[in-house]
Amino acid sequence: MSCNRNTWKRILLELRARSLGTRESGGFLLGRREGGCRIILDLLPYDAVDPDSLRGAIVFDGSYMDVVWDECRRRELQVVADVHTHPGGYGQSAIDQQHPMIPQRGHIGLIVPNFADRLYLPGQVGIYEYLGRGRWENHSARGSEYFAVRRFG
Repeated sequence: MSCNRNTWKRILLELRARSLGTRESGGFLLGRREGGCRIILDLLPYDAVDPDSLRGAIVFDGSYMDVVWDECRRRELQVVADVHTHPGGYGQSAIDQQHPMIPQRGHIGLIVPNFADRLYLPGQVGIYEYLGRGRWENHSARGSEYFAVRRFG
């Protein structure tokens, strides 16, 4: 997975602003797949799709997914991952594990600590791959080997 550094900074600033320093925020990471790599190009915030989704924890109404797919078609992009903030560290909660945003094998969920209060880079964020049937693989320790934030491209 890869993201331009300025795009990643903008995404984290957006998450921080929507967190208000007191609640989780998040969104779908839109982009393209090139070969086996997911290229992150933009954030579609959860509360831009479901205005009632940020309630301290994130409670996203799945009936709004048609809005996500329509936006992807309109922009000729796809959901390449999702991201959300936590008040403390970047470990997955039981709720995160039980409720993947897209319950499809291979979907990636990122978790940014401390309500995205600063720039966090790979190695400082949680990186989790959904394996199906409630199982996840934790790629967090792989850091930039799995998720590259690049100055160019």
